[in-house]
Amino acid sequence: MATSSSSSGLPWKYDVFINFRGEDTRKIFIGHLYRALRQKPINTFIDSKELRKGDRLSELLTAIRESRLSIVVFSQNYASSTWCLKELVEILECNDNKNQIVVPIFYEVDPSDIRKHNGSFAEAFDQHEGHSNANMEEVRSWRSALTRATNLSGWDSRNYEDDANLIEEIVEDVYRKLIHISSTSSKDNELVEMDSHMHEMHLRLHLDPPGVELGDVRVVGIWGMGGLGKTTIARAVYDEIACQFEACCFLENVKEGFMKHGELHMQTQLLSSISGNKVGSSDISNKGFLMMLKSLGHRKVLIVVDDVDTLEQIEALIGKQHSFGDGSRIIITTRDAQLLSRADAIYRPKNVSDCGTLELFRQYAFRTNQPTRDYDDLSRRVIQYAQGLPLVLKVLGAFLDDKTVREWEDVLEKIRKIPHRGIYDVLKTSFDGLDDTEKDIFLDIACFFKGMKKDYATEIMDSCGFYPHTGIRVLIDRALITVSGEGELEMHDSLEEMGREIVRQESIKEPGRRSRLWSYEDVHHVLTQNTATKAIKSIILDLSCSDWVCLHARAFANMTQLRLLKISYEFPYSNDDYCKQNLIGHLRFFSHELRCLTWFGFPLKSLSSNFQLKNLVGLDMRYSLIDRLWNGTQMLEKLKFIDLSYCLYLKETLDFKKVPNLEKLILRSCRSLVEVHPSISTLTNLVLLDLDGCEKLKIIASNICMKSLKTLGVFDCRSLEIFPEISEVIDKLFELHLSGSKIKELPSSINNLTGLRYLNLKDCKELKSLPRTIRLKSLKTLDLSGCSSLEMFSDISLMMELSELNLSRSKIKELPSSIINLTGLHRLDLEDCKELKSLPSSICQLESLRNVNLSGCTKVELHLDGTSIEELSPSIERLQGLEVLHLRDCRILVHPGGCTNLSELPVNFEDLVRLWDSAVEIDNWDTDILTCVLYS
Repeated sequence: MATSSSSSGLPWKYDVFINFRGEDTRKIFIGHLYRALRQKPINTFIDSKELRKGDRLSELLTAIRESRLSIVVFSQNYASSTWCLKELVEILECNDNKNQIVVPIFYEVDPSDIRKHNGSFAEAFDQHEGHSNANMEEVRSWRSALTRATNLSGWDSRNYEDDANLIEEIVEDVYRKLIHISSTSSKDNELVEMDSHMHEMHLRLHLDPPGVELGDVRVVGIWGMGGLGKTTIARAVYDEIACQFEACCFLENVKEGFMKHGELHMQTQLLSSISGNKVGSSDISNKGFLMMLKSLGHRKVLIVVDDVDTLEQIEALIGKQHSFGDGSRIIITTRDAQLLSRADAIYRPKNVSDCGTLELFRQYAFRTNQPTRDYDDLSRRVIQYAQGLPLVLKVLGAFLDDKTVREWEDVLEKIRKIPHRGIYDVLKTSFDGLDDTEKDIFLDIACFFKGMKKDYATEIMDSCGFYPHTGIRVLIDRALITVSGEGELEMHDSLEEMGREIVRQESIKEPGRRSRLWSYEDVHHVLTQNTATKAIKSIILDLSCSDWVCLHARAFANMTQLRLLKISYEFPYSNDDYCKQNLIGHLRFFSHELRCLTWFGFPLKSLSSNFQLKNLVGLDMRYSLIDRLWNGTQMLEKLKFIDLSYCLYLKETLDFKKVPNLEKLILRSCRSLVEVHPSISTLTNLVLLDLDGCEKLKIIASNICMKSLKTLGVFDCRSLEIFPEISEVIDKLFELHLSGSKIKELPSSINNLTGLRYLNLKDCKELKSLPRTIRLKSLKTLDLSGCSSLEMFSDISLMMELSELNLSRSKIKELPSSIINLTGLHRLDLEDCKELKSLPSSICQLESLRNVNLSGCTKVELHLDGTSIEELSPSIERLQGLEVLHLRDCRILVHPGGCTNLSELPVNFEDLVRLWDSAVEIDNWDTDILTCVLYS
């Protein structure tokens, strides 16, 4: 409270105004009261003799209007001062019109003498009324004010033995009243959803439950992007809990304070507040800040250090050891999480919720008028634009207040291209604190990489020499970007717009002179009007809304510094849906600096052999017309990612020896591709090979020995008949997708895939045999559903990890007794295995088995421990974990019309929760055991 509240948008300048008769009380009572209020600290206005000498009553009346609470000290000669009486009238008007709180103090006077105008009060009014220039109406207002003021609840000094006790209680009472004002007005005006913030801060400050000793010094940080409301939250917490501390200080805008006034000035502010005495810079110079701070170490203090951006600022104000008394609390607000590494706890506020955004926006946008329905849609557009950021809601709300619908529409259209200056300036301070490479990373994300995978962007920026592993961490710590759960780079739209505005300012009139282009209009202008310059480093051209576009090949000749190029559109449902491109002229040049080349629907049959793409890291040319990647040979040692999906005319792949560091190769739905170049086996860094949907693909390679491979996709490769040998142990391949292929057998070397977790052979209708023994110890899921030629299932070695085995719609006749080795099996699906006649009795020893599906197994004779088909053997009770049992259409065991042979269930199915059957009629069952019967 010792700090002015004007910065937070509140209507007062002072916490307390003291109205008193100086001749009676200034030297003793008022002096002690003023000091006690300041020590609390409560920002208190007290007039000076100079004001009265200069007859500057207007300044006093203004101070009253700018105060939250007024203390009126009635003393023996109070009524003799016309200044005191005029101030009193103003105070009571503020009480009426602004809900200002009034606290009367009756200092050595009887309140009834004031109310009845007896004694000295009667004498004073006799003098006022007898004055030759008396304004009798004004005098009457003074009398009325005195009478009214004495009817207010106040303090009577005659009830106290000394002034010290009286002042202590007055200060505590005033402080509680101010806290209530702060809490109420904050929630009513701008602190939307503050209760949840206060709760989170209380937990981190260890303030709950109330009355518990606060313990050691505790430091709590509030971290987040600019405009999130960190200062507002800190102020609300400070106002609420300050009364629990011996001294308090709220240091606002520390970063700005250090820049404008220097370290010494900020230190004097802090020491003056927590000591209760005026501390000058000379005192600190002579005694030393840390020594002076240490001398106050016994005091339990509350300090807010707001908006810091360097560790040096924190250390300059609170020291490394936090030299304060037990129970002290320090709150630090910052945009940089690294500065809070020594904090005991960190709170990162969330954006305002949808309901809260509407409430907060309306408080600012409709202060002068109630909104009509004409503004409903416009308000929704603003809220969508703000994305829950309080700064945007407040700034735009205040700017749009009292404007017409047409003006709102103009503003909303404009901010789509040019952010509001008030928002831009606040957010840009975070950008200004970055070094040059961090600024490049931020602008690249804002203008190019937003929404892309972090790992991919990191590889690209690393090749540019930007040190992205460190730089991206800095941007995350400074709340400028985030990484989604899917690993994608994200940033608030307002930060994105701020970054793009920085780039736009590079050349407002001519986009071809900017470093980065993203707007369709700007890129289209540059590529069709040939206005590109060497300044351009990245381009994004989104053709999703275009049917046809003509691009001039020569426009690329001037972009000698181009690093990032992306021409793309939303994925079409068919190849006839996407934008047709016409490239005018011969494309003979791409920048040697190019790291990322993305060009969907590239209209040429190949890239020119003249291109020197030695720095290329990522190549994405989905939906292109190419039949080969390029003519001639190039050594591209830095190339790590290739995606040629849906290149329907691609007939051959490149020699992979020319791209030795390739990590991901995606050739999905390249329907003309017959074989992959055999050199693919040399790619020791390859992690992903996706050949899904390559309908004519017959040959992958003679053998696979890519030790880094994690995922191999050959889904729906309808012409693939032979799966290659696995010549070496590969322990990193986790997923193998072969569904829909024509392979007839799996080589026994498949067991070399020691890390394989998921093997998908679904609908491999030509598959007739598996390796004689399967010993894939890491395998979790084996899907052989739809393998309609598969009659025998292999012997199984101990595979503890396998939890799901799907053999549905296969021709399996029996399961091997070695199924007992699947100790971790949870689900066994044998649906529609028409040739299956029996299950091995050893299946009952699979204690983890929860779900068995025998639906449609029309030939099954369930022989368990030699029991007959007319009953379920008691041995099945050993499957105590069984939860789901499917018996649909098992005609020998049950009849779909009523299961007439099934008359009794075993009594030990304690975990059985569902029984799939048809109109079951069972005479003897325990409904407490069977929780759900599902009829088919």
